[in-house]
Amino acid sequence: MKKSIFSIFLVIVFMLLLPLQAFGAIYTPETLDAEVAYMISLDNDAVVVDINSDKRVAPASITKIVTAIIAIENCEDYDTMIEASSYAIHSLDGTNSSTAGIMVGEQLSLRQLLYCMMVASANEAANIIAEHFGGGDIDKFVIMMNDFVVELGCENTHFVNPHGLDADGHYSTAKDLARIYRYCLQNALFCEVTGTFEIDIPPTNMYDEPRHLRNTNSLLNDGIPDYYSPYVKNGKTGTTNDAGRCVISSSSNDGYNYLLVMMNAKFYDYDEDGVDENMAFVEARRLYKWVYDNLRLREVANPSQNVWEVQVELAKKYDYVSLVPAHSISALVPVGVNAESVLLEPIPEKTATSVKAPVNKGDVLGSAEIKYAGQTIAVVDLIASFDVERSTPKYVWDSIKNFFFSSVVRFLLTFVILILLPFLFIVFVILPRRRKGKKTHASVKVMSNGDKKYKR
Repeated sequence: MKKSIFSIFLVIVFMLLLPLQAFGAIYTPETLDAEVAYMISLDNDAVVVDINSDKRVAPASITKIVTAIIAIENCEDYDTMIEASSYAIHSLDGTNSSTAGIMVGEQLSLRQLLYCMMVASANEAANIIAEHFGGGDIDKFVIMMNDFVVELGCENTHFVNPHGLDADGHYSTAKDLARIYRYCLQNALFCEVTGTFEIDIPPTNMYDEPRHLRNTNSLLNDGIPDYYSPYVKNGKTGTTNDAGRCVISSSSNDGYNYLLVMMNAKFYDYDEDGVDENMAFVEARRLYKWVYDNLRLREVANPSQNVWEVQVELAKKYDYVSLVPAHSISALVPVGVNAESVLLEPIPEKTATSVKAPVNKGDVLGSAEIKYAGQTIAVVDLIASFDVERSTPKYVWDSIKNFFFSSVVRFLLTFVILILLPFLFIVFVILPRRRKGKKTHASVKVMSNGDKKYKR
């Protein structure tokens, strides 16, 4: 355990030295016992951790968040009873699936099936739900699942089944799963079910005794100190050969809210206590502790800051205008960071160097990057901080200059020089000379003897 504490200390120190990126801190694969990790702030969309978030991976039972939300949104009465079919149960034979022991012909409400599926991660419950809402056809429900994620904007997700067992063509990414889960968190029943640690399902037509369910998400289990996180409010786990150990969860503390996806984590005795640990829980717990201990939301830009000055031509009084942020922006930065550590830098290709009056207060004249530790954490429009009136004499003179240097005038001048002047030269100079020369040569003098004598 001493080795474990020392390792955690080194990781935290290392992370504090890392720069922020897109409102957050980056965690490198060398310091994490998981292939994929993706953490975002639910308060301002900040990406805090991003490791392989766009990599397609097996989602395991995290798949069930889609099965759950589709069922919830397509059900008018959560207490309507649904009967388990033989196919929904026995199609899982030989898969060594996690189940809730539901029997063929057993009747449970959708609410109860959701608890079985999301708390106990029961695969047969997923099949029963999918068959019911797919009109008796699980494959039709899977089509609904794929249509749903496409509508949400997920570009790297495709499902083959409603429960998440490994299958060709069944994949997602941490970024897509975070998008889906964030959508699901808007639903009260979804949050209630996924945030339940233990529950008893009342007796059914097949069971005389209550069915006790305990959540597979050990981040909710305060009886396991290595896993438990007091910040976690809900979540869903997943484990298969292809997916490894996985967990998706959301957390809250002191007004801050985060969502974390951990995929393909290891399972080994990391602290050498003789017991193998699920590193999806260990690493999730550690990340949540770090983010709540070390990041705070701070104002990094506001409209009172003069960021840049732009030259104003044709101005009556001022020959410049100050640019300020269009609105206030807050970002997650490490504890103790002061205002001087955050820089606002105009983006040259998006910011004017000069403009012509009049300028109205609030006119957007540029953009600026907000940077911390060399990384861009936000972008904000830059606007004029005051009005700049136009000088009438300057405007008139500028209009005259513009007229004579306009493309139309330049064309006319070119036409005159290249076409009209040569034409006028020919008409008024060349042709008169030719006509005069012909008259001279044609004049004659008649002699008395009748002979003609030409006079040169």
